[in-house]
Amino acid sequence: MDFHSLQVAYIRNLTKNSVQITFDVPEHLKKEFLSFTAGQYITLNINGTRRDYSICSSPNDGELTIGVKAVKNGFISKYLTTELKVGDTLEVSTPNGRFGIPSKPNEKRTILAFAAGSGITPILSVLKFTLQTEEWVNFYLFYSNKTPDSAMYYEELKALKEQYPNNFHLHFVFTEHKMENFLFEGRLNAHKFELILNQIVDINEVDEAMVCGPNEMIKEISNEIFKAGIIKKHIHFELFTPDQSPLDILPEELEAPDEVAVTVTLDGETSDVVWSREKNLIDALLDADVDAPYSCKGGVCSSCLCKLEEGEVNLADNFVLTDSDKEEGLILACISRPKSGSIKINFDDV
Repeated sequence: MDFHSLQVAYIRNLTKNSVQITFDVPEHLKKEFLSFTAGQYITLNINGTRRDYSICSSPNDGELTIGVKAVKNGFISKYLTTELKVGDTLEVSTPNGRFGIPSKPNEKRTILAFAAGSGITPILSVLKFTLQTEEWVNFYLFYSNKTPDSAMYYEELKALKEQYPNNFHLHFVFTEHKMENFLFEGRLNAHKFELILNQIVDINEVDEAMVCGPNEMIKEISNEIFKAGIIKKHIHFELFTPDQSPLDILPEELEAPDEVAVTVTLDGETSDVVWSREKNLIDALLDADVDAPYSCKGGVCSSCLCKLEEGEVNLADNFVLTDSDKEEGLILACISRPKSGSIKINFDDV
C-alpha cells in the first residue's frame, strides 16, 4: 500500500459531527490519486493507526474528497472532525477497494441503492459519476438517518435531484422525524424493503443494487434483495467494520501445520517468510518486515487481497471474495490461516 503526504485543502462541515475533507493533490500525484473508480476508498495512516474512508467525489470531479463522521470512542474520527485544520498534512494511501458497479454509459438501466448514516459516502461517489455519465439511468436511493440535520450530504443530494430530475429518484428515511408518508419513517429493514417494492420500485427492472451502512442493515437488506430475484453478482455492499475481532473470525484447524514456508511477491520483489499457526497471514508478513498492504484486518476492506499461486490456506467467512474470486485463487491475507506446509502468494497479480 503506497502512502503519500497530502495537505488538507478544504474542510466543510456537513452535520454537527461530520465533515468533508478535500485534499490538495500535487500535479505529480494526480494520476495515482484522481484516476480512482467510483466507490473506492483511501486509507489514512495517523501515528501508525490506519483507518479507511470512502471517497465521496466522482472521478469526473477532478478532486479527492472524503466524508468523515465521528464515532463513539473513535479517536481518529474525533481528531478528523474536530481538530484537523486546513494546511495540515496527512499520510494518505492511493485509492483501493472493490465496491461499486460497472459503468455502462450506453445502456438504459435501473440502479437501486440503500444507505444509512455515513454509508452514503461511497454511494455518493457512484451516484454522481453515474448521473454524469449515463443519460438513460434510473437511480433510486433510499437514505436513512435519525433526522434531516443528521444526514450527511442532505443538501447536496437534494441539489442532485434538482439537477437530474428524470434520472435520480431520492427518498430520505428518518427514524426520529415525522414524514408525510409513513413509508419514510423508521429503519430500513425487511418490512420497509417489502413496502418499497410494493409502492415505488419494480424489482424486475433493477439491474444493480448497492447497500452501505450498519452491518446488520446490510445483511438484512442484501438478503431481501437476493430473495426478490437479484442475483448475487449484481448485489454490491460495503462493510465499514468487521463483526468480530480478526482472531475470532479465523477458523480453528486442529490439523494445521505449526509452521508454513511462505514465498511472497510484492512490488516486484520476492521474499521468504515463516508463518506460524497462531498468526493470520498478514500479521506473519508484517512481523517479517514485509510491507504488505492492510487496513481492517477483518475481512472487510480487501486491502490485503492477493493471489494464492501454490499451496492451500484456510479462509474465514468474509464479505469480499466472490465465488469467481476463489476460483481464480484470490485470498485475503488477514483471514487466512495455515493449511499446507508451504504456499506461494502474489500481491502484484490481482
